[in-house]
Amino acid sequence: MIDVHHHFEPSSKNVDGSTWSIQMAVDQLESNGIDTAIAFAGAIPETNVSEGRTKARRINEWSTQYCVDYPGRFGLFASIPMNDVDGSLEEIAYAFDVLKADGIGLVTNYQDAWLGDPKFDPIFQELNRRKAVVFVHPAQAPCCTPATLSYEKDSISAPWIEFPTNTARTILSLWGSTTTRRLPDIKFIFCHGGGVMPLLLGRIAGFSDWKSVGPDRLKTLFPEGIYSEFSKLYFECAQAYAPEAFDLVRKVAPPTHLLFGTDYSYFPVSHAVEQFKSLALPGDLRRMMAGANAAALLPRWQA
Repeated sequence: MIDVHHHFEPSSKNVDGSTWSIQMAVDQLESNGIDTAIAFAGAIPETNVSEGRTKARRINEWSTQYCVDYPGRFGLFASIPMNDVDGSLEEIAYAFDVLKADGIGLVTNYQDAWLGDPKFDPIFQELNRRKAVVFVHPAQAPCCTPATLSYEKDSISAPWIEFPTNTARTILSLWGSTTTRRLPDIKFIFCHGGGVMPLLLGRIAGFSDWKSVGPDRLKTLFPEGIYSEFSKLYFECAQAYAPEAFDLVRKVAPPTHLLFGTDYSYFPVSHAVEQFKSLALPGDLRRMMAGANAAALLPRWQA
């Protein structure tokens, strides 16, 4: 089994403030039958250019050391200082050519800039040239924080509905900028079954009958149709294993584009494993999701 949604914690703290360690992560994987986890240590904090580059390099080398110390157990989605284009290009080269990373990890937005923002285009051009895998994790956006959302209190927080919504927002931004069509060799993985985007595909397609949009505008954005555009993306399914959620993702994404993930250490590994096991799946799809699809996407993990 290959877990493509696994968090390394550079602060040695979990999201709830409890202790994180690499040994705890190894024990979680071992006890739940996970062979390999492809880890992401998170976005580089907003800072000045020099500090951002230094932090990205330090975090990627720190993460890589765990991959070396535990061969076969961990892979890496490397972090880059996304708002620093030159620094990002430099770190992409180092991550792939020196550290031998499996891909690049991004978040849905960098402050108020979504991934389709034109300033990121040189980064995506390079990732397309390298035919890179790009793992995209949701992040909180300035538009929607506890200061602006009165219901975010008493344990209700951004991961409840803002994270899946922000995943849909950044997918739409990539479509609106034509990034996914212009640069088709990037293999995007979106977390949590694509967030709420599977629910919205039919709604967006329906705007062909809305006068202010119409079929011609939708044809420009989605020459092959929105469902076809969606099917080019890959989806990791942590927090989307509930039968009603997974059934929808399965209907709109190819079986070869569905991936297993755990979202550890935000959740125990057992949380995803038990939900995945409880799904009524054909044997071939279960095998593909458990590891075969990830191995096809990340060739060094082929058995």
